[in-house]
Amino acid sequence: MVVRRRGLPDSSVYLSRRPEEARVRRMLVLAVVVLAGCSGAFGGDTSSDTPELTPAPVPTASAPELSLPVTADGTPAVGRIIADHRAALSTRDFHRRVVVGGNLSTTDVWVDRDGKRTRVRHVTDTTDEAVVADGRRYERRADGSVRVSPGGWELPYVDSASGRFVLQRHVAGLVYNRTDTVTRNGTEMAVLRANTTDSTLSRPGSRTIVAANSTLYVDGNGIVRAMDHRERYAGGTVRTVRFRVWTGEGTAVMPEWFTERET
Repeated sequence: MVVRRRGLPDSSVYLSRRPEEARVRRMLVLAVVVLAGCSGAFGGDTSSDTPELTPAPVPTASAPELSLPVTADGTPAVGRIIADHRAALSTRDFHRRVVVGGNLSTTDVWVDRDGKRTRVRHVTDTTDEAVVADGRRYERRADGSVRVSPGGWELPYVDSASGRFVLQRHVAGLVYNRTDTVTRNGTEMAVLRANTTDSTLSRPGSRTIVAANSTLYVDGNGIVRAMDHRERYAGGTVRTVRFRVWTGEGTAVMPEWFTERET
């Protein structure tokens, strides 16, 4: 029986593989270390040396522009604006004031919706004051007594509580343009201006206006918060009118003498 001896691999093969395997192991270890360092860079390194990214600004919706009724040619529809003014005040407590000629006359109107009372005060050389409530008219006399009479729906000394007739009379014939939007006491208002020097406008009482300068301030609820108006007549006389409106709780103040008692 012939026994063949199995040959062993040459020792040079082992010697050549072992260094190669060691080199591969070193490369694997190095790769692990490098990857570990990379994970630190992209992980949670919050050191001061790491630059911080500035977050992109989040766009916010801009407030809608205060809109007003306009005519076909794009100019403010002042007639509709005054109608909206009256409608907006019909549900609110308010105080309005009209001053003519600096201090020639001052007229105040206070409206208390809950109490269903309207107070009117007209000041010239003398002071006239009345309160209309529950269908009665209460007027204070010079001696301090209070006269009571049927009042109906008519108000003394004024054409209307809201002042719409005052506005209509002074804006008639003028062409207003919207020139600005301003904020006063936290209320945003559109500014409308009219200016004429080359036309004549007729007014009640045979008055002819040859020049006028007028500014209206209208808020987002449609209320004409203010009017500053100046007009010059053919005879040279100049007349100024200041119109103001305040709304909200506490604006409708009744006089101390008003007790709703009959005398």
